[in-house]
Order: sequence, then structure tokens, then C-alpha cells
Amino acid sequence: MSEEASRIKEVVARGKQRFFELHPRLLQEIEAVTGRDSDMPASAAAEQREIARYRAIAGVAKTMGKDSLMLLLELGSSSKEELDQLVAAQNSQIKKSVGM
Repeated sequence: MSEEASRIKEVVARGKQRFFELHPRLLQEIEAVTGRDSDMPASAAAEQREIARYRAIAGVAKTMGKDSLMLLLELGSSSKEELDQLVAAQNSQIKKSVGM
């Protein structure tokens, strides 16, 4: 994984943490719903919780008229300059992956 990709991943993780700090009720609801099926293997339950977290983020982002990745980058960035650098790096990675 490139240095840029690692930075983006780190900022997205920080953005997720900050998102749920701002929306603790959503996290509580996710934990309550995904915790009901105690017969599920731990790895499957963890995967189900992660999917539910991303769906919650996507739902809030949609109501705000934003892309969920952009929302997480905004929340996880320390400054406007860092956000701009991460967006440029993400765009560069996309262009490389499609052969541009």
C-alpha cells in the first residue's frame, strides 16, 4: 500500500471515529441490532456491524448531499490543506487505476 493510500485509510478511520462521536445514538442502535443474533459467529457479527456502520454513514452523508468518503475525509482531516491533499491523492489513485 502506498504512503498516500495509508494516509487516506488513517484519515477515514479517524473520520469514522469522529462521525460516531457526533452521532452516538446511531452507534448504539447499530450495536443493539447487530448484538441480537448471538448464534452468529463473532467474525460474521463484526462484519455485520461494520456494514451497518457504513450504511449509517452513507445515510447521513446522503441527507447532507455529500459523498460518504468525502464526509469521512472532512471529519478525519486536521485542516483544509490536509483535506485538499487527500482529495488530490485520492483522485490521482483513481486516475492511475483506470489508466489515465
